[in-house]
Amino acid sequence: MRRLLLLAAVTVLAAVFVSPLLADDFMPPDFRGDPLTYLAVWEFTNPPVNQYDIDPDFVTDVGDGYHSLFSAYTHVNYDNATLFWDPTGFIYTTDQPSQIDVELNNWIDDYQFKHVWIQITYSGQGMPTVVDVRGADSSEQWSDPYPGQFVHQIDFDPSHAMDYWIIQPNPNMESILIDIPPFTSIDEIVVDTWSTDEPVGNEQRSWSDVKTLFR
Repeated sequence: MRRLLLLAAVTVLAAVFVSPLLADDFMPPDFRGDPLTYLAVWEFTNPPVNQYDIDPDFVTDVGDGYHSLFSAYTHVNYDNATLFWDPTGFIYTTDQPSQIDVELNNWIDDYQFKHVWIQITYSGQGMPTVVDVRGADSSEQWSDPYPGQFVHQIDFDPSHAMDYWIIQPNPNMESILIDIPPFTSIDEIVVDTWSTDEPVGNEQRSWSDVKTLFR
């Protein structure tokens, strides 16, 4: 009996002290942690830097000893006329829809493809939708970006959705545009990117093939 009580206590403590940053990291890609991968997590506990920017709670990058970070900034752009921030850790809409633009600067390299894996934890009346993923090599190139190719989306459950996109040619920067329906909140966004020559998820592959490679 005592061992069972101790086990229960340890389980409770583990639940309390588990890192909240990855608490809703419900479908991470297998490429995470490989060379030239990048991970950014927003739980929206950081206050807006200004009218438009919210910094991530957690960022990590993995190099290969040769390539380097283009720069370290990663943020969410938002328009607070229709999108609001709650200091308990979420952004939300009221009776009007809104959008957020997640932007990342990560790797300069000569690989062909940039894989972009997006996990969204949400609640409310509708599911946030990734409507556009694009890339650029510098801030001056956004008017003529590299368009992303949508691969697949999973509406994981009523609170979680995952999108997978590929950008070719591989950019140094990525922009992810997300539509948010009225009366909907976003509690967490997790974005993984990977630079590689592997065209995983192209039109010649089925989703089951992709899922086998990434899970």
